[in-house]
Amino acid sequence: MTATTRTAQERDTDHGGERDSLLTKILVRQETTLLLVMLVIGVFAASRSSLFLSPDNLSEILRSSVIYFVIACGAAMLIIGGGLDFSAGAVFTLGALSTCTLLVNGVPWPLAVLVGMAICCAVGGVNFAVITYLHVPPIIATIGTFYMLTGINNLVTGGSDVLPLPESFQWIGQGSVAGVPNDVLIAIVVGVVFWFLLERTRFGVNVRALGGNRQAAVGNGLRVFRLDLALYVIAAATAALAGMIYSARVGAGQVTAGGTSITLNAITAVLIGGVSLMGGMGTIQGIAVGAVLLSLIDNALVLASVPPQYNSIVVGAILVCAVAVDHLRRARIYRKR
Repeated sequence: MTATTRTAQERDTDHGGERDSLLTKILVRQETTLLLVMLVIGVFAASRSSLFLSPDNLSEILRSSVIYFVIACGAAMLIIGGGLDFSAGAVFTLGALSTCTLLVNGVPWPLAVLVGMAICCAVGGVNFAVITYLHVPPIIATIGTFYMLTGINNLVTGGSDVLPLPESFQWIGQGSVAGVPNDVLIAIVVGVVFWFLLERTRFGVNVRALGGNRQAAVGNGLRVFRLDLALYVIAAATAALAGMIYSARVGAGQVTAGGTSITLNAITAVLIGGVSLMGGMGTIQGIAVGAVLLSLIDNALVLASVPPQYNSIVVGAILVCAVAVDHLRRARIYRKR
C-alpha cells in the first residue's frame, strides 16, 4: 500500500508539474501574448470604426510608435544592464531644441544633429558620474537630471518653440522612401542595430551578464565602469534621436514636447515588451511589440470614441500584468537552478 501511495503521490506531482509548466509557458511567452492582445484590440477597433484597417491609419500607428521605440531601445539596453534612466523625456526635448537652434542659425543639418547628439550624450555621462561617484541611486539621479534639464530647456528658449526648420531636415520626419515613412525606416535601422548589439556581440553578452549578476560580472573581470558609462550614454543618445525625429515630423523644436509622458511611455514599452526591471533579460523585438501596442491602444480608443482616461487604465493594467509575468518568469528560472 505504501508503494501504491507513493506512486500516486509521484503521479500527482508530475501532473502538477505539467500544469505548472504549461501555465508558465503561456505566461512567459510574452511577445506571443502581446500579439494576441494586439489582435483583440485590433478586432475591437475594426468593429467600431471602418477607418482602423485603412492603410493611412495603420501607417499612423507605426509612426506613432517610432518615438517610443527609439527611446526604448536605449532604455532597454540600460535596464538589461542593471541601470535605470528617468531623464529620457527631458533629454528628448534637449536634443530637439539644441539641434533646432543650430538649424535656425544656418548650421547644416548633419552637423546640427551631431552636435545635438553630443550634448545629450554628455548628459548621459553626467548621469553615470553622479550615480557612480556620488553614489546617488539611479532613479533619484535621473529624476533630478530630468527636472534640471526641463528648467534649462525653458530658460534657454524662453518657453518658445524653435522654428522655422529647413525643409531638408523636415524631410527626415515627413518624407518617405518607396512608400515607407522615413521615421519608420529610421526606427527599423535603430532596431536592427540594437538587436545586433544585444544578441550578436560580446558587448551584448557583457551587458546581460552585468544586469544578471553585477558581483559576478566584477569577479569575472568585466570593465563594469566602462559598460555603465556606455549604457547611460546610449540611453541619452536614443532619447535625443527620438526628439530630433519628432521635431523633423512637426517642423519645430517644441519646448512642451517630451516630459514625463514620453519618459513613462518609453519605460512602459520596455517593461511591457518583456525586459526585466531586475536586469539581465529582454529582447529588442519584444520592446518593438510593446511600443506598437501602446500606439495601437491609443489609436483604437480614439477611433472607438472612448474617453482618453481609459487609455491610462488599459495601459496600466497591461503594465501590471507584464511585471507579474516577469516575476513568474524569474521564479521559474530560479526553480530550475
